[in-house]
Amino acid sequence: MPDRFSPSELQQRNRERVLKTVGVLPSLATLGNLACGVGAIYLCMLSMQAAGRDGDAAVQSARLIFKLPSFLSAAAYLLVLGMIFDALDGRLARLARKTTEFGAQLDSLADVVSFGVAPACLVLALAQPAIFSEMADLTGAERAWWRAEWVMAAMYVCCAALRLARFNVENEEDESSHMVFGGLPSPGAAGAVMGAVILHQELLQDLAHPTVIAVLERLMPPFAAGLGLLMVSRIQYPHMVNALLRGRRPLWQIVATFVMVLIGLVVAFEVTLAVVAAIYALSGPYMAIVRRITGRPVQPIAESTDTGIDLTETFEDDPTPGDDDDEPETNMRIGS
Repeated sequence: MPDRFSPSELQQRNRERVLKTVGVLPSLATLGNLACGVGAIYLCMLSMQAAGRDGDAAVQSARLIFKLPSFLSAAAYLLVLGMIFDALDGRLARLARKTTEFGAQLDSLADVVSFGVAPACLVLALAQPAIFSEMADLTGAERAWWRAEWVMAAMYVCCAALRLARFNVENEEDESSHMVFGGLPSPGAAGAVMGAVILHQELLQDLAHPTVIAVLERLMPPFAAGLGLLMVSRIQYPHMVNALLRGRRPLWQIVATFVMVLIGLVVAFEVTLAVVAAIYALSGPYMAIVRRITGRPVQPIAESTDTGIDLTETFEDDPTPGDDDDEPETNMRIGS
């Protein structure tokens, strides 16, 4: 009996089978991001229950105690892991050719939790003035500021939700000019909060004066509120991956930037993470001021569904129309 399919047809069917197999991975990565956000919120609750004096109670392993000295530190690192999942889901979606509206909406819902609610919980857990049993001892001004802190944290969450909703509505499919964002992306805002928390928990507690620590803790809610305003603003922020990989930059600049950041992360991880996140968050207002002073035109904003190199190029030419009609649609885009 002759072969039912030619070698080229068998190769095409095998490739489609691989795409179907990996089609579920983008949604799994998005759900991993969501799970990290929920875990970070739970660790913030444990920190509040311990009144910030959890210390070695965060973990039982002596090895992990050295890396994760507190519940808040562990929560911040969980959000770092969530960012990795958030970066992977879009890549995997393009790899599997499953960039669908379902994936975009699922991604935004996960981002609201991981980059909206969870960072706000980090801020509140870090800035809490006292445990509830000591609330009666607070002065009127301290009690008013405690309420204001809650309002500023809620403001951050609302701005993150608005930022993600606006991204979904204004998102464009044209990828030729996706180099900037309109407003601070929600992962960038969450990164600034995470960097500050990690720096506070792992370095400042031992190096800074207690009064300085207390002032910095009280400034965290206004800092988060400012990040929220940047998210809903129209200030332009560069798409870092596209700016490096798709911009007209010499290769040596890309390599030098990567090496410098890598060395900083190895030598002083907490400081480097906090500094890089803060620089990115402040780069938008700084460049806006520079453009206003110099009179440079503002680049048209096109929200991006892309984060750099298209991984689908690792596959062969696209299948003919209709070949994928019966495949399950899964996911996704990032950059919100």
